[in-house]
Amino acid sequence: MQQERLFAVILAGGKGSRIENPDKPLIKLSSTPLIELCLQKIQDKVAQVVLSINHNPEKYIHLNLPLIPDARDSYQGPLIGIYSAMEWIENNVLTERPEALLCIPADVPFFPEDLISKLWKAYSKEECDVVWCQCDDQVQPLFSIWSLSCRDKLKRAIDEGLYGPKLIMDRLRNRLITVKRESELEFLNINDQESLKIAQEMINFR
Repeated sequence: MQQERLFAVILAGGKGSRIENPDKPLIKLSSTPLIELCLQKIQDKVAQVVLSINHNPEKYIHLNLPLIPDARDSYQGPLIGIYSAMEWIENNVLTERPEALLCIPADVPFFPEDLISKLWKAYSKEECDVVWCQCDDQVQPLFSIWSLSCRDKLKRAIDEGLYGPKLIMDRLRNRLITVKRESELEFLNINDQESLKIAQEMINFR
């Protein structure tokens, strides 16, 4: 992997309504916040990590990451977080710009160790707008790599009221890869108290 060609955005801009906590990324599993578990998995694989967030930025300053609010229509969906990260790169990274953006959701901190390398390999194989993945026949569009060249396509989709990545894949040159789950923890979406409890129990028995 050519690390300098890839930035990453951790999507943490949601309301956390199902878990009744707007700062869901700071919820801890075995004393480590979800957002830090995500960082541990990706920070040595990319040139820069940015954080998509829409509230309480002061609670994330200690991470020393660029904090990027939604450029428009806050809380409307993850596609706006991806687009906003692309806009930030366009306006703030003047030299050594990346060519692509890795997307990771803050509430799914466990995923296969080789996932990013597999996404990058597929992205590098042939020119495309986005590479995304599926596991056990379930698509995982938020685990994806996006070409920065498709920023205008994302803007047009958002202008039309399309806020989810899965909704626009047929408009993009997309490539879907299949990955294998190595444990029940992988791709577990921690979005309510029950899933948080399940994740903690799995960690305790590892």
